[in-house]
Amino acid sequence: MLLPGAAIVTVTALIGATGQGTAPVRLDLVDDGTWLTDSATGTLIHLSGPAGRANAAVTVPGTAGRDLTVTSTAHKIVAVDPSAGQAFLVDPARLATVGSAALRPGVAITSASGITYAVEAGAGRVQPLSADDLSPIGTALDLPSPLGAAAQSDDGTLWVPLRSTGTVVAVRDGVAAPVAGPVAPPGNAIDVVLAGGRPVVVDSTARSLRMLGGPGAPGESGAGARTVLPLSETPAPAGPELLVAPRTERGVVGLLDPVARRLYLADVDHGTVAVTDLPSRDQGQGQPGVPVVQAGHAYVPESALGVVLDYDLAHGTFGAPVAVAAADGHARITVTVDDGQVWINDTAGPNAVLINDRGRTPISKQPPDLPGLPTSSAQPLPAAPPLPRPQQPRPDGAAHGQGAARPTPAATTTRTPTAATSGPGTGTGTGPGTRTDTEAEHEQTTPEPTRTPTTPPPRTPSPPPVTTHPVTTPPPSPTTGPSASPDGLPIE
Repeated sequence: MLLPGAAIVTVTALIGATGQGTAPVRLDLVDDGTWLTDSATGTLIHLSGPAGRANAAVTVPGTAGRDLTVTSTAHKIVAVDPSAGQAFLVDPARLATVGSAALRPGVAITSASGITYAVEAGAGRVQPLSADDLSPIGTALDLPSPLGAAAQSDDGTLWVPLRSTGTVVAVRDGVAAPVAGPVAPPGNAIDVVLAGGRPVVVDSTARSLRMLGGPGAPGESGAGARTVLPLSETPAPAGPELLVAPRTERGVVGLLDPVARRLYLADVDHGTVAVTDLPSRDQGQGQPGVPVVQAGHAYVPESALGVVLDYDLAHGTFGAPVAVAAADGHARITVTVDDGQVWINDTAGPNAVLINDRGRTPISKQPPDLPGLPTSSAQPLPAAPPLPRPQQPRPDGAAHGQGAARPTPAATTTRTPTAATSGPGTGTGTGPGTRTDTEAEHEQTTPEPTRTPTTPPPRTPSPPPVTTHPVTTPPPSPTTGPSASPDGLPIE
């Protein structure tokens, strides 16, 4: 089974981008970089190879918490939510989504040489799409289902394996032409990958590789499939499908049996296969991910452990693993290769690692003030501070406005139950800051601060009072000091 990792895309121009709330900046997105995903925040992030850091991001609306795949057309980026069958067209020059298309769940989108296809493996459907807006072009191809994983070579040819018939068709200009001869028995689990730009059939059932020939195959001129490279002496009709990357830049293809934890390294140029077992670990810690081979090393993600295993092909040994995330089982790690550089991404977290001739470089995918994010950071906002506690009333005679905001003398007077129901500034209500005749009379007959024993107990403290300015009747006396808001803070 061919599992998609974070796809490899690049932008082919220097662009100007404006992040919301930031000044326009000049971004170099052609400096041997790549686009990675962050499913926690629903963002696509561009990472610079030479700089070893993130330098742009695009938020894809409504995709937080979903796993996205990414590919590129001639001038746009396409983010796909396979579980929902939703595709989003992203303009990297504007760092914004500029369109979307409702497709079917399980869809995969591939593009090369300006030719874009939507492939639905379960339905056996291949639909050409416009690279400008993802709208359908021409008539869809209905092929025998189910389809294996398809691969598109650099000339735009789409190589589609038909599992029900054990054959492969080459789609060019919207026309499917069968590659002469079967490549596997009908019903075998076959996929197509690219090794050094050449289409290779992976047969998980037979545990073998087969290089495709025939007219139109890159670098080939014969008829039909030509070379079979067995991975194992024993087929695995009931075994798990092999994990394999969709593309290898050189001729060594890495394949993994995730249950047996067995790594196959098939050199299609020399017709040899090396086999090694991954280091053992406790049961129940999940399975390893899709292996990638680059520059004499094979990289195998172990998401449950938060690391990527590093196997040295020349020495036949595992080196120190690449630390990516915490070993808490929450990471979802992918490995991809772009222009000779290895990109390791925790799609569920903020971390990435670049491996090139300078070694291993840890990268934060969402540093502060990253251009393209709606705010300076896409991390969750901190919790709101607690609301201020109501202030207790002070005895009458305390000077209003002295020190920190203090309650007015009106808070110590006896009020009717309806006093707080009238809004401030009406001229007829008895809200905070508006004294009634009864209150004035009571204050005249009961001098402050001495209270008679018959004074009714104070009611449950009301919020700190607010001095208002009546419209029709001026207050009995001018208020000294600043007014107070309902939360006890001065009003400027």
